[in-house]
Amino acid sequence: MIRKLYPFGKVKAFNVTYDDGVLQDVRFVEMINSYNLKGTFNLNSGLMENEFEWTHESGCVVKRLNKEKVLSLYRGHEIASHTLTHTYLQDKNESEIMFELKEDKKNLENLFQREIKGFAVPFDYYSDLVEECAKKCGFVYARISEETLSFKPQTDYYRWKATVFHLDDSLESLTQDFLNTDEELALFQIVGHSYDLDTENMWDRIDSILKEISMHGDILPMTNIEIIDYLKAMEKVEITNNSIINNSGQSLWFSVDETICEVKPKSKFPVSKL
Repeated sequence: MIRKLYPFGKVKAFNVTYDDGVLQDVRFVEMINSYNLKGTFNLNSGLMENEFEWTHESGCVVKRLNKEKVLSLYRGHEIASHTLTHTYLQDKNESEIMFELKEDKKNLENLFQREIKGFAVPFDYYSDLVEECAKKCGFVYARISEETLSFKPQTDYYRWKATVFHLDDSLESLTQDFLNTDEELALFQIVGHSYDLDTENMWDRIDSILKEISMHGDILPMTNIEIIDYLKAMEKVEITNNSIINNSGQSLWFSVDETICEVKPKSKFPVSKL
């Protein structure tokens, strides 16, 4: 029996993807770092200059981080675009949407000195036009504001949905389901804003979940782009009764009759030798 695995023979993958780049991220990133987890942080470069802030209905002040702080804070994690100014895209025409996406991508690439491959839509509006603009700007994926409530990896990379919003009442039960699932390439992604952890008094709640996930050795922490790059590579594999053919440019991992195997890039692995 051949079963697809994540890198290093891990059975499952986990990721947190948080928006906006706000002051509460400092505490949140310290938390995920303490558990050796990985995050994808979706930033608005146009709101960093003056450390833009607003007051949540709870009275909590939400303040954007400046450029100096984000550079050091998110080291080791993925940075993705969240538009230049966190605007309502339904109010914009194509050229305006392109500007919001293209400028943010350019600014973030200049700031972090790396390619920015991901885009997370602000608010909950998404359309064919926004998707087309994301593709034209060179993004590899676009994460939309919907949840799957399942562990099956997405296949539409420009309408990517995370598993669950961290405010969802089912967060704890889904976590337990994930820890117990035997679904192939099971993926669990939590999406949210770190200021919610203040406004909803849920720091202990999220800490407990992250701690439990970190204790399971069969789960691989990954960024969103690492997950998507790996799933795309896995799509190119050819599996027959006699062999596994890796047509991609990266190593892929499998369980073959319960033996973990690494199949190197552009290579053929003879199953029969096991």
